[in-house]
Amino acid sequence: MNIKLWYRTLDYYLIVPVIFLLAISFVLVHSASPVIAQRLSLPQDYFIRRHIIYIILSLVTLITFSFLNVKTIFNLSFAGFTLFIILMVAVIILGMEAKGAKRWLHIFKISIQPSEFMRPFFSVVIASILASRMKFRVHISIVVFLLIFALLLLQPDFSMSMLLTYSFVSQMLIACIPLLYFLCIAGIVTTGITTAYLCFPHIKQRVYNFLFFTQRDNFQVTKSLEAFKRGQLTGVGPGEGSVKTFLPDCHTDFVFSVLAEEFGLIMCLATLMLFGVISARLFYVAYRESELSNLLTILGISMQFITQFIINIGVTLSIFPTTGITLPLLSYGGSSLLSSSIAIGIMLSFSRNQAIALNIRERIALGRYIINQ
Repeated sequence: MNIKLWYRTLDYYLIVPVIFLLAISFVLVHSASPVIAQRLSLPQDYFIRRHIIYIILSLVTLITFSFLNVKTIFNLSFAGFTLFIILMVAVIILGMEAKGAKRWLHIFKISIQPSEFMRPFFSVVIASILASRMKFRVHISIVVFLLIFALLLLQPDFSMSMLLTYSFVSQMLIACIPLLYFLCIAGIVTTGITTAYLCFPHIKQRVYNFLFFTQRDNFQVTKSLEAFKRGQLTGVGPGEGSVKTFLPDCHTDFVFSVLAEEFGLIMCLATLMLFGVISARLFYVAYRESELSNLLTILGISMQFITQFIINIGVTLSIFPTTGITLPLLSYGGSSLLSSSIAIGIMLSFSRNQAIALNIRERIALGRYIINQ
């Protein structure tokens, strides 16, 4: 690949906000993680050292995927999707249970969350199936979705199943699938959610606590709201916040609360603006895409990204029940960061290929103009 061509066609409206968010992530984890490390009897710099490695790996992953052409991305996505489906099955059998769920697999002393890595590949695979000319393409895509949905509920991972449902439904809508299929999917998903609610006590408790809010039963959300109040306009200052001493997940699920307390409303709005710029750019990339499979891929991944940050921030503000979902590009965690980087890298690849195709069309049009003259 020509480095100069890559540099000229890189979507800076997309990658620059991502780099800013990773920088903010470093600051937040550096502030919040020493308390968590001390609580777990680990060295104070334990989490930040690992987070630096995750950020570097994420940037390498993002850039690597941005170099790939569309065909390679589709081929790699099918391989990755198959691999992580196998690992999701392994999680249910061999995974360690934490907080009522089995989501993590330990391989050579490395913990990975297969469902996180499966997410971006899922959208690519579904897009490829829906855009194909196979006779039973809709039925196959629904079967694939239901397989993933069932594996997630068995873990259980309710929040991830919802993210993929939103992504899948949006892809089906763009593919102009008949209404009857949506009704079937809605019925199956509703049945799955109801079953999860009845069978898993921690899910039932979270929903109950959200509907009948009390400070005693919603300790994390209560402390999160207090952090927003203390932060006010400009925050209490880097490292001066107290919410991290109360919340065990302040560097992951509730990292936005740390941002609100230590840097205030202004920084929260700036961060939301960065997420907004990325979201708008993703929709613009989708708008100028002409290939159906590419369009469905972009839309599916975009819906995952947008839904994820809205739900995470909504939880910290008590708009949604607690879900255990991370804030993309900001929360601590290798699986989350690498998954988001794969998704953004795929988007950069599609954007680059659009820019190259546009440049070729402009040259052809210019050549025809010169000949006609």
